[in-house]
Amino acid sequence: MCIMWCFASSAEWLAQQLVLEFKRKWLPSHVHRRGRQSLRSSLQELPGTGGVEVKTRSLTEEIRLRTRMRGTLNWAPPSFQIIFSIQPQQRRSEVVALQHYLCAGCGTEVEPRYIKKLRHCEYLGRYFCDCCHSGSEAVIPGRVLSNWDFSRYSVSDFSKQLLDSVWSQPLFDLSSVGKALWSKVKDLDRFRELREQLIGIRKLLKACRLSERVLAEFEPLPAHLLDEPLLFSMEDLYRVKKGQLVAQARALLTAASEHVDNCELCRGRGFICEFCRAKDIIFPFQKDKCQRCPVCKTCFHKDCFLGKRCPKCTRIQSRTKVQTKS
Repeated sequence: MCIMWCFASSAEWLAQQLVLEFKRKWLPSHVHRRGRQSLRSSLQELPGTGGVEVKTRSLTEEIRLRTRMRGTLNWAPPSFQIIFSIQPQQRRSEVVALQHYLCAGCGTEVEPRYIKKLRHCEYLGRYFCDCCHSGSEAVIPGRVLSNWDFSRYSVSDFSKQLLDSVWSQPLFDLSSVGKALWSKVKDLDRFRELREQLIGIRKLLKACRLSERVLAEFEPLPAHLLDEPLLFSMEDLYRVKKGQLVAQARALLTAASEHVDNCELCRGRGFICEFCRAKDIIFPFQKDKCQRCPVCKTCFHKDCFLGKRCPKCTRIQSRTKVQTKS
């Protein structure tokens, strides 16, 4: 009997310890604070439940009362999200009603007669109290991608923090969003052409042991702009708007081309046009005058290659036929 009693006591003590450890690690211990939300907000207590007595309630009740993920049934704080479109224009009264007359940032209840005091966030399309919206302004990605509009608009403190944090991050693939910008913005299309040339000439320079100095000049250009797929940050697009990115890419291409023109190692990797046999050496990155065979990748002058068969491919085909017959 003594052994059984000790075993039962030990099991009960172990169960109690597990419950206490579960409470300590899983239940939030901080009191809910209303006001500005962090980008990394996670578990939040319901308002008015901070002082729940553990001993007077069951564990199930305590969990239900003290822990709900991201707010209440009628309100949740804004979440970290990248919005690619412009928020539709809606009447203030309709939007606030959809928010259940609660501040979108902290969940504070607002009487209908005071909704005019709420401030609109152009990024989220929702209304905030003055604690959560201090009148900050920011560039709205959706307006840039749709209208090439870099004007600053009124946003909540949460949106301001979010947009500032992603300003320099390459998140925007213009082949998926903002496709119309390629035809609308000439400098953007021009940068795309320069980028293709820079990618080609950089490959050539990396194979040259004398190109260390000119390769170092590529470093100020954001590395993601020369990677695939092409992704832009808002900062990159703003620099295109100001003409800075095109100017930087053009200067870099000029410096790299000068090295290639004067470097025997690089020139040795160039091509002679087999049609005209001109003495000038051409390279794949010279998009303005060079045309590559899509099959064997040999380079020719654009004017020479127009409508003609590639002589190298012809030789390869003839050689293959001879080998087959023999």
